[in-house]
Amino acid sequence: MMSLDRRYALIAWLLLSLAGCLWLGWRQFGALEQRFRQESFITLRLLSQKASQHDAVLATLAASEQSHLPTDMLKRLQTAMPQLSAIGYWRQQQWHGDPSGLRPPLALLWQAQQQRQTILGFDAAQRYWLQSPDGWALLIDPQRMLAKAELPEPLENISLQLRGHRIELLQRKVGAAANDWDLSLERKLPSVSQPFRLSSRTALSWDSLPWLEILLWNALLAAIAVGLYAWHRQRASQQRQQQQDRLAAQARLNTLNEMMAGLAQELNPPLTAIIANTRQLERALDEPSQRGAVRDTLLATGAQARRAAALISRLSRLLAHPKATETTPLDPDALVNSLLFLRQAELADQNITLEWHNLSPEEWPRAERTALEQILHNLVQNACDALEEQGGRIVISGESDGHNYRFKVVDNGPGIDEAILPKIFLPFFTTRARGMGLGLPLCETLARAQGGMLHVQNAANGGVIAQLILPWAKRDA
Repeated sequence: MMSLDRRYALIAWLLLSLAGCLWLGWRQFGALEQRFRQESFITLRLLSQKASQHDAVLATLAASEQSHLPTDMLKRLQTAMPQLSAIGYWRQQQWHGDPSGLRPPLALLWQAQQQRQTILGFDAAQRYWLQSPDGWALLIDPQRMLAKAELPEPLENISLQLRGHRIELLQRKVGAAANDWDLSLERKLPSVSQPFRLSSRTALSWDSLPWLEILLWNALLAAIAVGLYAWHRQRASQQRQQQQDRLAAQARLNTLNEMMAGLAQELNPPLTAIIANTRQLERALDEPSQRGAVRDTLLATGAQARRAAALISRLSRLLAHPKATETTPLDPDALVNSLLFLRQAELADQNITLEWHNLSPEEWPRAERTALEQILHNLVQNACDALEEQGGRIVISGESDGHNYRFKVVDNGPGIDEAILPKIFLPFFTTRARGMGLGLPLCETLARAQGGMLHVQNAANGGVIAQLILPWAKRDA
């Protein structure tokens, strides 16, 4: 199962990646949209210039008052205006033009003369005539108004629309995909005689995204994430080591305390006997010649014995455990999560899983934090020793039990021999090659100092159940 810190880190990385990709895509689409609009306006200006050229040619011909059409005029005009398909004029309702087979409708001339302005009329091939009131007329092929070199690359579709006629000047792409972003612009040509409406369109697809920049952005994020993860692992390792050192120091101090208590228990009886025998010998001395030397020796021996007893008593009082009055309400989740942080990674390498189940989330125990940490640490270590060869599972649970709070440390190991079980709390008793046999006695002493109890028993289905019963405390007490 993914840890909470890794889950948050993954969510943060995904959000940053998404934000960066959206920004890069928005910037790219914005630049493409701006370029589309610029190229569309350039196309509009070019077409407006072409329309102005048509008006200028008609005005020049009308001002020249030529009575006949020069034979090479069309060819000369087509060098600059390839869209010009025919040219000519009406005289006495007779058409004179080049080529002679193309001519505008006579009705177009009557309309131009009546309105006294240039009139536009379409033919069957989607070309249009420009008929001036002076009789001169031009036939324009709009599809040749723009050369291929003049057609902007970002534009895919360009068309002119007027009076229900639609003339396609450019059609690089027919239709757009459902996921494409359609860009369009419509503007009217600023020409009185040729009031076409320009329609420019293009579609931006997923191929338009800056994939290289997106890839580089995600690569940069991945590098930063790996660096932060390595830094976090190193920092967590340092914190874990600091906590392990603190627990080890506390364990050494508690072990020393337990050793002193054991030594005091073992040394006090013989020392008391020495003192008693010395006093008896003092009273039994009858030899006058030896009485002085023996008395002095016995007095010195008794003084030294009393001095040793006093020293041991002082050391025992100095290293005594904290009293129950020093306990405080503790958060079991925070306490056990600290233990999981210290041991889970190490135990995973030994094929041992360590779990925590809080069965009473609203309840807290009352204890001294360092002592409780030491008890749980020792109980988990004992379970690890039992599972060292085969691996297995260790489950720590916590729940309220009336006016008490109960911690359980359960493993699925081989259990404890029933003959050995009554001796596990005796100081210096151990069945292992390493260790001094002070772990469980120390835990029992620490539990009693906090007003609690420690029980160890074999589980019915194998393994060991260690139960630590502590006073119950209100959560916010």
